[in-house]
Amino acid sequence: MGGNENRIGNKQPEVESGPVDLRRESLLDRIQSSSVQLILAQAPAGYGKSSLLRQLAAAEVEAGGAVGWITPVSQDGDLSRFVQMFIGTCERLIEDTGGKLRRTTRDIPALISAINGPALLLLDEYDQFAHGQADALLGQIIEQLPPGKRIAVATRTMPDLSSARLKLSGRAIVLGSIDLRFDLGESYQFLSERCRLGLEEVRELHSRIDGWPAALQFINLSLASHKQGAAKALRSGVTQEVVDYLAQEVFHLQSAETREALLGICLADRLCAELVNHKLGGSQGRALLDRLSDGGLFLDPVDGDRHWFRFHPLFGDFLRTQVQEENSPDALTERHVRIADWFAAQDMREVAISHYLAAGRQESAAACLEEVAEQLVREERLGLLVSLFEQLDQQVLLGSPTLLDAAVIAYGFRRQFAKAHRLLNYCEASLAESGDDPVAAAELEVLRCFVLAAEDRVVEMGQRARDAEKWLGDDQSFSKAVAFNAHAFLLGAQSQFPEAHELLLRARPLHEQARNYFGRSYANAIHASLKISQGLLGEAIDDLRRALRELDVEGPGGIMAGGVVAAPLGEALYERNEIDEAERVITDYLPLIQQQSIVDPLCSGVVTLARIASLKGRPEYAHELYEYLIDSGHKYGLSRLVDCGRAELVREAVLQGDISTAERRFGALGAEARLPTEGQLIYSSGELEVQRITYVRLLVHKGAHAEARAMLQSEIRTASVKHRVRRLIRLKTLLAISLEMDGQLGHARRVMMEAVALAAPARMHRIFLDEGPAAIRMLNHLANENFTHDPDWAVDDVARYVKLLVKAAEGGARDEDMTSVPGEEESAVLARPHENLTPREIDILHFLAKGHSNKDLADRLAVSQNTVKFHLRNVFAKLDVGNRMQAVQAARHFKLIE
Repeated sequence: MGGNENRIGNKQPEVESGPVDLRRESLLDRIQSSSVQLILAQAPAGYGKSSLLRQLAAAEVEAGGAVGWITPVSQDGDLSRFVQMFIGTCERLIEDTGGKLRRTTRDIPALISAINGPALLLLDEYDQFAHGQADALLGQIIEQLPPGKRIAVATRTMPDLSSARLKLSGRAIVLGSIDLRFDLGESYQFLSERCRLGLEEVRELHSRIDGWPAALQFINLSLASHKQGAAKALRSGVTQEVVDYLAQEVFHLQSAETREALLGICLADRLCAELVNHKLGGSQGRALLDRLSDGGLFLDPVDGDRHWFRFHPLFGDFLRTQVQEENSPDALTERHVRIADWFAAQDMREVAISHYLAAGRQESAAACLEEVAEQLVREERLGLLVSLFEQLDQQVLLGSPTLLDAAVIAYGFRRQFAKAHRLLNYCEASLAESGDDPVAAAELEVLRCFVLAAEDRVVEMGQRARDAEKWLGDDQSFSKAVAFNAHAFLLGAQSQFPEAHELLLRARPLHEQARNYFGRSYANAIHASLKISQGLLGEAIDDLRRALRELDVEGPGGIMAGGVVAAPLGEALYERNEIDEAERVITDYLPLIQQQSIVDPLCSGVVTLARIASLKGRPEYAHELYEYLIDSGHKYGLSRLVDCGRAELVREAVLQGDISTAERRFGALGAEARLPTEGQLIYSSGELEVQRITYVRLLVHKGAHAEARAMLQSEIRTASVKHRVRRLIRLKTLLAISLEMDGQLGHARRVMMEAVALAAPARMHRIFLDEGPAAIRMLNHLANENFTHDPDWAVDDVARYVKLLVKAAEGGARDEDMTSVPGEEESAVLARPHENLTPREIDILHFLAKGHSNKDLADRLAVSQNTVKFHLRNVFAKLDVGNRMQAVQAARHFKLIE
């Protein structure tokens, strides 16, 4: 939304308390006398939650603190919108308080910390965001609140903050309906001052309504006429009928002018002076809103500067019912259209659409939605899109190509696959009827790729993208970039790394041109994941950190795209044994990782976080995360999620020595876990665990060494040919463990040395340490044996790396220790040559080591520069490296040159 929307939840408020607002002294004293940072008020409608928030805000302002309001409307249920509103409110408070940020960021805890001085953030009507991801994000924000900053939440439903690992003890006050009820003293104070009732009369009323604040306010207004209808109505206790009766009595107590005004403005769920003037005519909108609010007629401000107001749900529902009973359908339609036109003119189109729909103006709603659909997709507010599409007539939706495209993406990524495919099939049939248009057909294929990606149908997705991309030009930048992403993902799973990298490099500028933040982030994530598979861990970490920074600066607030980048970044940091940073990155983005639908980031992020939880002595949380993967996989038909969670449980049992449990758990895994990977797709999320490695580890630890080694030798050949260095390291480590367990100590140490040499340039740690005591024992043997018998070993780069691994296994490795390992920039892959090098190739390596250029090499060897390039390509391929520096490092390590 735009226009006046930025006034909702802004600025340091000028809070006023109307004459019927009883100041909740005992609750305020209880809160102010504590050091809590979370005030959570949870109760049904009518318990004074919003009134308490206003009084807290007034106290904060009086004490010199800043206050920010975050109050959603019915269109704000998406997690992305929650993040967007939180960020916007924090940025305004930073500006208002003279705070400073080092750089633009979407890190909410960092934004809160940048607010100068004490601050109170108020989340009213939080139940509009009632879903697990919002609860998890709120829990993380609360856990990281700096001193002097507090959050107050008003909600009808209790947030599931415990699942976000929130430690409420000593840091929160939770107020339920019992706490929010008026006690007898408050009821007496409230009624006696206004209605001059005696103590016994108040006691009787108080007992019947059980201290319900809204009922007391109804009674107060009703008894102002000196009638006894309210007291009589309450004899049977408070029911919905009694509430309706009280509301009606209060309504009829008002003057004819006020009644007309109430019915004239109640259809909108948010009101401001300009809208009231538009509805009623004249220029007294502000005065009317203030009069109704100050008179206690259940009209409350929802922001700090009293620009936007809302009716209390109980009274608002009553008023809207009255309007429906007293007006013809045509009159109601006209009123909704008038409201919608006003919101549309203010560029608040999401609100306008809801009123057009209420008026039955489907075409107007669709036209308005067409103007914002692309923006809503870009901001990933897909829940709102789905909600609006569900309210549109099917024929209206099918008649709009813009809405059809947005609907397919929204339904696909909200995992409503059947609906997405029905729309795709309709588009396909329409395209067939309209004649041959290869560009339109290609764009439709790309649209289908969105759904196939969410369904994890990788082969079909990649093939359709490959066929479509050749018809698309740069003027179809959005579709072409998405096609490159999808095709590259398939190529990566087929281990065709150079081709995949080339496509992703071509995709990036197209994503930027199309302002497709998710697409660009996904391209960055795929690119980095492929580098991680190739052992280029340092490059991948740098790329991913840069991608997150760019998204922070350029992306709209609340965008989910950070999740697809944070997941592989956290995994790569974990592999480096940078545990705390890995945990922070994934935890910060976990709600976004869970919200988006792509399998690989979800697997890598959740598994990494679960392994960290196990390392830190929280096995229950680790199991909770594994069960989340399994449950989500079953729920949405994504078998890789199920296999990923189950494989981790098998791995856990094996390393704990519980082979019978491991075998039982392994029985639930899919057949792919047993099959050779030759000819299969290999996914970044499964290459180190699910795809046969889980099975091989189980065989090794149960003593079936001959069978395990036969599989390992086959898988090692496949990984070598496919240049999957990270997978190769894991396979060689398991082979070394099997050989050592089988008594073949010399062979075991040679194989382990090969694995360590492969991992040293990239500083991989967890790939060894996560194999448990067997791998650590091998590392110790390797270090002791070589240091004892080989003097040169003490100064070898790989030797220094082994020292760090041994130290890390003892719990003593630090980040600064890691940085001492040379070769990080090159990320060289020190594999033994696949083939013997020729004498000419050895000569070339000698010249490379001396820093000679291609031209120098051509002159010295008396050949053309093209021939030099040919020889260099062969050298690089045989050494399994990517550049001259890596080739020299590998050649020196394997004693090919001095």
